[in-house]
Amino acid sequence: MNEKMKNRKKKILWLLIFVAVNVLVVGWTAYREFHVEDEPVRLTLGENGWGYLLLGFLCMAVILLAESLKFLRTASCLQEQLSFRDAFETVVLGKYYDAITPTGGGGQPFQMYWLHKKGLSTRGASNVAAAGFITRQLAVILLAIATFLLWKGDLQIEAIRYAAYAGLFFNAIPPLVEIAFSIKPEVIKALLAWVFRLGEKLHLLKDAEATLNAVIETLSQYHDGFFEIVKDKRLLFELMLLSFLCRIALCSIPFFVLRALGCEATYLHILATTIYIYAAVTLIPTPGNAGVSEGAFYLVFSEVGSSGIFWAMLIWRMICYYSLLLMGLIVLGKHTQRFIVKDKTSDEKTDPPD
Repeated sequence: MNEKMKNRKKKILWLLIFVAVNVLVVGWTAYREFHVEDEPVRLTLGENGWGYLLLGFLCMAVILLAESLKFLRTASCLQEQLSFRDAFETVVLGKYYDAITPTGGGGQPFQMYWLHKKGLSTRGASNVAAAGFITRQLAVILLAIATFLLWKGDLQIEAIRYAAYAGLFFNAIPPLVEIAFSIKPEVIKALLAWVFRLGEKLHLLKDAEATLNAVIETLSQYHDGFFEIVKDKRLLFELMLLSFLCRIALCSIPFFVLRALGCEATYLHILATTIYIYAAVTLIPTPGNAGVSEGAFYLVFSEVGSSGIFWAMLIWRMICYYSLLLMGLIVLGKHTQRFIVKDKTSDEKTDPPD
């Protein structure tokens, strides 16, 4: 009971932090926009504004479609049965749990659970989710590296650049550890054991052995998924292609939002800047990087010469964050209602006749 109470208190604490950070950042940007500026900027769309907004929402649709196709393709290669609807709902729920859990770590475990619930074997559910995660992370890392090497444009706030470098480093650790574990598992086990024992001595961990066992179990699951895609070169190519498409679509949304509000910045400039922002905010453990994402967007893009950045920030987050929360709630609500109806029907059938 005490452990449950502690976990509940932690969840409440994270929720309060999440809400507080959002309120503070949005409140600060609103104050800056409407009270500090000489003339508050109203929400007005530029030429072809509605068309650009539609393209922004289409980017979100492309992301969900491509992620669903990744699951379908991997399941097919594993000879597992998965419908498009189940794949789509799994993607939506994975992103929903990523968006509401600190460090965004809740999506993959839930996807494994949900895929297994939808009829996939334990091995199949684990490998499908693992393949999707690993290829997505590799695409994020490779795209960020390419951007950092090829684009040296002015970010206005140099701290964003260095935060992006640090974010890329920490973002690269999980997939690199997974790949290294697939090649030299005993070496990685020994290294992790040493790190966790050190953490226990420094009172950063309560139980080094339990933490190590949990991490090794997770790495073993991803190990199988990694080899499933590596041994099929065509599958690996297709998953990486879809992963790059997802990431580019995600980083293109700010461009269409800014163009909708009259910004004249070029596509490559906004795309590269957005990649820097996403890399930088990965260091923040709030759910969905909430608060910091909004603040970074406002500070960076307020320098591109466009008015109404506050509105652009809100629309951008509505498209790529709050829409996922809404879709996740709809999917969960639909299945919750289905289970309630099923239970009622079952109870009626078992009721004795009068």
